[in-house]
Amino acid sequence: MMRCVRRRNPKAMATTALLGTITLAMGCAPAPGGGGAPTVHASMEAVQLHETPPPPDGWRAHRLARCTEDLPAPPEVEALLAVCAEMYGEGSGSDGMIELEMALARGERHPLLFIVLGQLYLMAGQGEPTLLPTEGPAADTGDWAVNKPRLLGRAGDLLSEAGAARTDDAAVDYLLADVARAAGRMTEAEALTIRGWDKCTGGRSFEILRGYQQLGRYPAKVTSAGSPVYPAEAVKRGASGTVTLDILLDPAAEVRQVVTVINPDPALAGAAAEVFRAASYEPARIGKYPVWGWLRVSTSFALEAES
Repeated sequence: MMRCVRRRNPKAMATTALLGTITLAMGCAPAPGGGGAPTVHASMEAVQLHETPPPPDGWRAHRLARCTEDLPAPPEVEALLAVCAEMYGEGSGSDGMIELEMALARGERHPLLFIVLGQLYLMAGQGEPTLLPTEGPAADTGDWAVNKPRLLGRAGDLLSEAGAARTDDAAVDYLLADVARAAGRMTEAEALTIRGWDKCTGGRSFEILRGYQQLGRYPAKVTSAGSPVYPAEAVKRGASGTVTLDILLDPAAEVRQVVTVINPDPALAGAAAEVFRAASYEPARIGKYPVWGWLRVSTSFALEAES
């Protein structure tokens, strides 16, 4: 929580602790006419949104309102997904890959199958030996120099087909970026990652990422923030109290929405919002993959009698 103390004379000081993240030492800007630190102006480059924050506790990843919910796949597809996950968990992931390839050959063309199989080929192309298939279009040749481009090529083909069906799914772009990176195409990898930043995160595709790569979840956090300005009009009114905000961060760590949760005074809320719009953040992540997420922060403004 950020605490901003204002005495009736120009001297002021504060100590900042950002909820659930880091602790910083800060000073409050002096009253008008007292000189001191410049006002920090918020960047408004990112398009501002109007989303609904989730409850404040636990993992606060966000599914954009425009993103459709994943409906259950047809029973035969769900069965294939379950069998492949079970085989992978038992250390027989390459057998699961063969099962999915056979399903594709039979005409099962569901995008979740493409994502699972594409990710497994990617992991094989990154060097996971238990995922080298003995059958199929990228079967093990015994020569890694031949295997790697075949595995990554198959991964790219499958994920591109998934992307054609799930055009707003960031997971597909992130996986395609991994394919490009593993193949040494760094410029392409960066472009694909950036393309995914404004797309939907969460849902079944990110469950697939977590399950097969055993990824942890990491909440968003503040990395640095400026000093809050105690507004002169709030001082004149004797206004004080704690402002609590919910900040929506996109995968690029840009502030896309500020929601006031506790507002003791409009001027104080505006001052707090200005500081946190201009702050620096790390986005929420699933493993290395950035996702949309909320962060709750608080700022306390307190007046003290002149000594």
